[in-house]
Amino acid sequence: MCRILLVEDAVPEAQALRALIEQHPCAGAIQLESCTFSQVRKRISQGPRVDALFAPVDAPGDRPTCGPDERAGIALVRELQDRGDLPLTVYCTTRAAYTSAVYGTDHQYLLLAPYSPTEARNALDKLFGLLGHRAASPLALRSNGTVHIVDPADVVYVKSMGRKVLVRLSDKRLLESYAALSELEQQLPGSFVRCHKSYLANMEHVVQASSDGLVMDCNEAVPVSQRQYRSVRDALMSFSAL
Repeated sequence: MCRILLVEDAVPEAQALRALIEQHPCAGAIQLESCTFSQVRKRISQGPRVDALFAPVDAPGDRPTCGPDERAGIALVRELQDRGDLPLTVYCTTRAAYTSAVYGTDHQYLLLAPYSPTEARNALDKLFGLLGHRAASPLALRSNGTVHIVDPADVVYVKSMGRKVLVRLSDKRLLESYAALSELEQQLPGSFVRCHKSYLANMEHVVQASSDGLVMDCNEAVPVSQRQYRSVRDALMSFSAL
């Protein structure tokens, strides 16, 4: 279960964001709470544990810790960061002018209103990947007349073969299933990266990366297309740094 705390002072933006969170494929594994900006510190300090915080950059109210050019939401995140209480954080703002200011604090994503369903999905996927797949829904893969229920954390890579996919699992099983790679990409969490038009790789299982391909912890290589190399490299750097 992934517990998300949504600061809802900014209406209707917060209502729109709540709707997008509730539409995510893993919504059944999300426990969504809300509070006002003034209640955030108390809620986080008193538990239960908050896994992720959606924090408005330009929050209402003055805070004594704000610098002359600092927004209240950024000051709040800085406070939580300094005292070691900061959950994974997604900043939300209606003003593009504030986007550069957030990079002085720890955060995982920045959403700019009006919120894009795709960007909201990407933010949640990244959070789920960083939370160790606690919120990732299991996959149901039909193979040779049997339905296999698979934890996404156990998937090393997925390879497309026409109307089928090959799914390599960490226990060395190789499942062949009728599915589209694009459909599985939508179901899998943010730890998966499209490294080739025919491959998805789980960054949790990458042990080596180069322009020639990815070496996985099952001692198999997964190709990286020249077109995808830069985005794969950046994704791996961000993933391994957190």
